Amino acid sequence: MTKKYISYLLRFAVAGAALYLAFRGEDLKLVGNVLLSLNLWIFAAALGIYIISQLIFVSRWSLLMRVQSIKIGFWPAVRLHFLGLFYNNCLPSSVGGDLLRAWYVTKHTDKKLQAAFSVFVDRIIGLSGIVIMAFFSYMFFPSQSRPDPNNSQFDEIHFFEGASEHKWLLLGILAAFIVAAAVFLVTSKGKALFQRFLLFLRSCWKKYIGKIREAMGIYWHKKSALALALLLTFACQGVCIISMWLIGREIGITANIKYYLIFFPISWLLGTLPISVGGAGIMELWLKTMFIAVCGVSPENALVLALCQRIIWLLGSLPGVVIHISGAHLPKDFFIDYKGTVS
Repeated sequence: MTKKYISYLLRFAVAGAALYLAFRGEDLKLVGNVLLSLNLWIFAAALGIYIISQLIFVSRWSLLMRVQSIKIGFWPAVRLHFLGLFYNNCLPSSVGGDLLRAWYVTKHTDKKLQAAFSVFVDRIIGLSGIVIMAFFSYMFFPSQSRPDPNNSQFDEIHFFEGASEHKWLLLGILAAFIVAAAVFLVTSKGKALFQRFLLFLRSCWKKYIGKIREAMGIYWHKKSALALALLLTFACQGVCIISMWLIGREIGITANIKYYLIFFPISWLLGTLPISVGGAGIMELWLKTMFIAVCGVSPENALVLALCQRIIWLLGSLPGVVIHISGAHLPKDFFIDYKGTVS
């Protein structure tokens, strides 16, 4: 339990350090003025578009479950998705929500392993879509729009050179992770937990390998469904990026939408790394740096754009809180009345 708290503390420290770098040197009053000047109708439209993108996300996951003959209604899948979305965006790991979604989806079907495996496949397809979108958006940039390695502006986004300015901070974070890992593996309790984990993986492998192979075989023979899932991924991500492009236009950012198609997907990849709290700070610092260095956006506008994505994500995740508190993520027959009591 102590190791878990140390891990959380380190992630909060990384988030705090990244947010400090993102806000460093900024006039907070000016940033606040830009944020408050945002048209509320535009912001509401962006939030609504983000919600639509999440429904497309659920459609993709539902498709992957239907391939495995898992019959779960669309709206139960929506509730499970928003539950996981809240944990992804608001807790230290962006993967924790997927684990929660995989756990609770097994309560809705007898095909428990296949249902949990569908979450894993859904995650892989989503990450693949992010990489493909960012790569092809860059490849189809007009040559004059790409950052020139010989241009002094490009030096601003050369992370290996830029990192030297904050080398002690970065080294301190790295040292903290190494110490935490060493403490875990060196202590007798840590060794015992690690060995138990390996034994657990071995027993699960022997017990479930047949079902996993069968599920993988079904997906392999349904390539058209996987292709459709990838197309839904592009639709989901594209719709989400359009919402941010609308906000960017509203606050005076005239950068081509192609830059959004590169910078935002990469920020999402950075957000999946379990080194921060829902990618907090890491994503904002990346977006601010790239829009300033490549697109010539003012620092306050670039920061506000990055913050708006975070605010929209948090607001869009709030239904997950209500779903968890109300128990709406569980099947209707999960609670069984027995002699007037609820178990």
